[in-house]
Amino acid sequence: MNNKIFLRLLLITIILAFIDIILFSPGIYGLSFALQPVLFCIMILVNISVLVGEIVFLGVSNTAKYGYDLDKLKDVHDYKQALESCYRKNSPFAKEIKQAISQVISVDKKNRVLIEILAQNNKEHYTALTDLGTQATNFLVNNVRKMLNRIAIYDADMGENLLDEHQNYIEKLLVSNENILAEFNKLLTEVSQMDDTSTDDTLTNVLSDMTNSLKTLRGEEI
Repeated sequence: MNNKIFLRLLLITIILAFIDIILFSPGIYGLSFALQPVLFCIMILVNISVLVGEIVFLGVSNTAKYGYDLDKLKDVHDYKQALESCYRKNSPFAKEIKQAISQVISVDKKNRVLIEILAQNNKEHYTALTDLGTQATNFLVNNVRKMLNRIAIYDADMGENLLDEHQNYIEKLLVSNENILAEFNKLLTEVSQMDDTSTDDTLTNVLSDMTNSLKTLRGEEI
């Protein structure tokens, strides 16, 4: 069982037990003797309803099944946690998941470095560059989203051929991510030298190259 799910069930059990203790401890609540049997029956029903409801919820919850819910993933930190939640050493995708985690951490770091550099150098390309960093980040996490989808539908009973198909698909996504990270590195190098006016043309070219790379990668049939 996923640790988060286990902790959730444990927390609910503790809360219910704590409420029961408060209600049925004369020294704490002072409930009249006549009302105790009625309240006792009510609380039994409440406890059963809450626990059954929680178990039913966990039975249909994507978070319970996979450790994450794709519809609730919003930023790089969410995607990093989702990847970490489905990582298992014995998983056929363990190597790919570790690489994807590294990529998510890398693009987040690069984007923050880009913003920090630009904050100190208010140049004409500021908005275009920050937008490009956001686009690169969104492109990468969208690939991670596709990867998580593919991992979620994999079944060990599918056979070796389908496993190879899944791994090849995921590998192409990871390669696309590596390509955009490489372009991001070039961009950061030029941005870090913006004080040198002679690099302005080069920066413009690198910006154009990265924009074109994003367009090309989005158009790939993966």
